[in-house]
Amino acid sequence: MKKFYIYILLMILVCQTGTAYAVQRVVTSHIISDLWYENVFLIADKIDSMTTKNFTVQVGGGVDSVGGELLYNFPNWYNAKFGPKLFFEDINSDGLKDVIVALISGSGSGVSTKEIHVLNQVRDPNMRYEEVPVESINDAVKRLVKMERKGDEITVIIGKKKYVEDYLKFNFQYSDAPPSVGSNEDYKPENGVLYGYTTVFVSIPEAGIGSLKVKYGWDGKMYKADSVTFEKIEPFKPTSNFHKYNNGILTW
Repeated sequence: MKKFYIYILLMILVCQTGTAYAVQRVVTSHIISDLWYENVFLIADKIDSMTTKNFTVQVGGGVDSVGGELLYNFPNWYNAKFGPKLFFEDINSDGLKDVIVALISGSGSGVSTKEIHVLNQVRDPNMRYEEVPVESINDAVKRLVKMERKGDEITVIIGKKKYVEDYLKFNFQYSDAPPSVGSNEDYKPENGVLYGYTTVFVSIPEAGIGSLKVKYGWDGKMYKADSVTFEKIEPFKPTSNFHKYNNGILTW
């Protein structure tokens, strides 16, 4: 029965926010709570089968409530492919749940870049939400991480910690390119803390040698990276029946 009510509610939202022209207004993500004022909906214009833009964040509202919902419009938000991620969680330790939206800004073969938006909940004394800045993963990595390559040895330096990886052990098609980040990204809250993730790769995103985990903290004005950790990726090990070419010879 609850699923039926959710379906009816989504249909109502689409109809209420629809327009008279040929743009379809859709609910791209939603969080349904037992408390009507903690229901969260992400609504946008559907451009084609995968792309959405011109977003509205609705907090509150439901089949058992009349009015009281809060609406925040973001006409410049854009999601390239698939559904954006939506979270409703306190990430600045003030006891108030915040809205976190991770949009897919770029997508392709081996590529998935994200754009993060956070709406902090404020009570002064009325409840409202306001968007606050978030340091991007790329900016955090540029500020806190140093990467270098000497021959086939790749070094990732974070503060006083140094991680060294042998590029050859991954058995990728050889490239002498320097290490890079940014083609694969993700953001999500974990236990009340916002984290960002990205892959360290050589030449192409599929050639990953490790990943970076960015921990964010609230400084009173924005969410800024407090720390970064490097996590190693184990090289792919073929099974006994896996074929590969070695110097032009098919081996098992």
